[in-house]
Amino acid sequence: MPGVTGSPISDYGYPAPFAAPRPPRARTSVAGLGVALIVLLALDAAVAALAAGVLVWRHQVLGTLLTDPGSLGPDDLHDSDRLALGAVGWLYIFLVATIAVFICWFWAARNNAELYSPNRGTLSVGWAIGSWFLPLANWVLPLLVARDIHRGTMAGRKDKPAGGGQITGWWWGPYVIAEILALVCSGENGNAKKAADFTDFAHDLQTVAATGVAALIATIAAALLAIGYVRTITKTQNARNREGDWYGGPGPAVLPGPYGMGYGYGYGAPMPGYPMPQMQMPGYPAPRMPMPMPPQPPAWPTETAPVVQDRIPPVQDRIPVADTQIADTHSAETQSGEAWSGDVPKPEEPGDWLTPPN
Repeated sequence: MPGVTGSPISDYGYPAPFAAPRPPRARTSVAGLGVALIVLLALDAAVAALAAGVLVWRHQVLGTLLTDPGSLGPDDLHDSDRLALGAVGWLYIFLVATIAVFICWFWAARNNAELYSPNRGTLSVGWAIGSWFLPLANWVLPLLVARDIHRGTMAGRKDKPAGGGQITGWWWGPYVIAEILALVCSGENGNAKKAADFTDFAHDLQTVAATGVAALIATIAAALLAIGYVRTITKTQNARNREGDWYGGPGPAVLPGPYGMGYGYGYGAPMPGYPMPQMQMPGYPAPRMPMPMPPQPPAWPTETAPVVQDRIPPVQDRIPVADTQIADTHSAETQSGEAWSGDVPKPEEPGDWLTPPN
């Protein structure tokens, strides 16, 4: 059969078809990633709060510089610069680590959500990674994936909202606002470098500090709300994995049907006479059940075995001939053949049977 070579073997001993779909499997647990991500998001919020306090102090120092320069010490302005750069730099370091862990958790959670509710997401599992690397589109596509994660995770759970709108939007809204304010802050910093005099330069730096404080406040809100989202998804997925609550309802992880596929993919129960395969537990390979043999007929006893020759019908000696004269001629010629011995029949001439008598 074309395409069967190299195919996986089913529970009944037959090779699976070449194009047979295979049920998805949980690739990565979200338990450890969820804990690490929650810790990093909490650190992001703490460092962002520290950086926001430093920028507030820098804004005050710049205001004092414009109104009463003599009241400032010689090192006040330089200290505010160094502290602001240090706080923002540490925030970027924690954000890079958070982004790396978050993408790994995001993909694992989306892959598990596909287990709980197959083929119902707006975007496929691969977009859990690719959606973050498209400019401008990364403000919308990850939101759709996050909604798919929430919907798939809560599908079939009692007393759990399956929409995924509120908890996802509460986290995503401040995140997008923080991204936009960060771009505005970067633009204002570029304008400050092009200032014509010192007064304009100090005003531009004040605007940068004020915009940075707003961006950091939005970052803190996004981090805290993301902790709630990550905690909810991680807790629910861990519970479903422990219970084997896959494919929309409590039960075994996979019910292997014909060709090794679950019954949820359009394949019914085994045919009558075939044993029901055992349930596959998470983390263990599916049991391989032998092919049942058909019942064999009873063997003949040796002493009463029938003789094969007795069961063969007798062979007719000669072909019946419709013409009576030809039949009589043939019988006379056969009786006159005394020269031939025993069981060896006398050969007949080729035209004796086909030529009618004169």
